[in-house]
Amino acid sequence: MNNYNFSQAKYEDIPEIVRIYHSLIGTPGCTWTLDYPNKETAEYDINNNSLFVLRNNDKIIAVATVANYNELCNLQWKPKNPCEMYRIGVLPTMQNKGIGTIILQNIINMVKEKGYDGIRMLVSKTNLAA
Repeated sequence: MNNYNFSQAKYEDIPEIVRIYHSLIGTPGCTWTLDYPNKETAEYDINNNSLFVLRNNDKIIAVATVANYNELCNLQWKPKNPCEMYRIGVLPTMQNKGIGTIILQNIINMVKEKGYDGIRMLVSKTNLAA
């Protein structure tokens, strides 16, 4: 049976997180490179308490950044206190197993608890799955 745990990322998670970022380079819709996202990106997100991981039996299988960096603040829509989701990714060997749904459900619950009333998702135009 799978044992999933959703939590904030820690500095010691960075090598595993960067491996996930790099494992997704070249997959359909992914515009990431070896230069972005990287170790510094992960450090920035951890410093801002905005990087989250989903573990299965202590191994990180999915990552996501959830923050209010206001990169999409010019969008016209109704929520008064939205947050933004960036850099979401599931380890390729764990894709098509419902892992994306599990991390999204955890993110939705977390942002509700923090008082956000909407989530803006920053994705590439070529990422049809997103």
